[in-house]
Amino acid sequence: MVLGLSYGAFYIVEPGYTALHMRLGQVVAVRETSGSYFKIPLIDNINYINNRICKSVIETTALSKDLQSVSIGVAINYRINDAVKLFRTVGTEFETVIIDPFAQESIKAVVAKYTAEDLIQFRHAAKDKVSLELGERLLPLNIMLIDFNFVHSDFSPDFIKAVEEKQIAEQSAKTAKNLTEKVKEEAVQLKSRAEAEAYALQVKKDSVTPELIALKKVDALLKAIEKWDGRLPRVSGGNTPFINLMDDNLTAGSL
Repeated sequence: MVLGLSYGAFYIVEPGYTALHMRLGQVVAVRETSGSYFKIPLIDNINYINNRICKSVIETTALSKDLQSVSIGVAINYRINDAVKLFRTVGTEFETVIIDPFAQESIKAVVAKYTAEDLIQFRHAAKDKVSLELGERLLPLNIMLIDFNFVHSDFSPDFIKAVEEKQIAEQSAKTAKNLTEKVKEEAVQLKSRAEAEAYALQVKKDSVTPELIALKKVDALLKAIEKWDGRLPRVSGGNTPFINLMDDNLTAGSL
């Protein structure tokens, strides 16, 4: 019995903790330095508060601006600024009494400002808004918000299916639009080529003059003369054939 009382007459404060030495419900000492301390057995009790960065994980549901239900999990890192004031104001169950309900309220308030699709697209912005609002509410109660993150945000299967179908439809519409633009561009190019070819043909047509035709005939005749071997073709009968090597419109003198 004596040994038991002797053992219960001491308590240890570990590094990173504040010990609130209580006697009959009143704080009689605050131990912030690690070490071993004396207390009255059966009368005194000790409440420990962690001064290091702590983590709280919260699960909740919220409704978006377009009334889509979303299941959200968040991780909150916080630290106690003043353990004595926090204890006297809230007690030791501050996570349950303050952090959890404040976080849920802030999450629901911010999520309600976004449609479900916007919440997916602007998730980081929504997270920052919740973090700012929650931090401002906790600080006067001697709790400093260190970090706040969405662990997950899950929508109903029907909503996910609707989003997927919308994305498919938008992609199909985009593909069809691109195809239409491609066909239009090809039609424009085809028209341009046809106009260019028609213009080229017209230029050729306009360049054909009687002088050019005559020149072409002379050129053809000269080539024929160059290829002639000087022998007249053999024919049956006694008459020697006459070969008209000149155009009807030309005379020997003109050569």
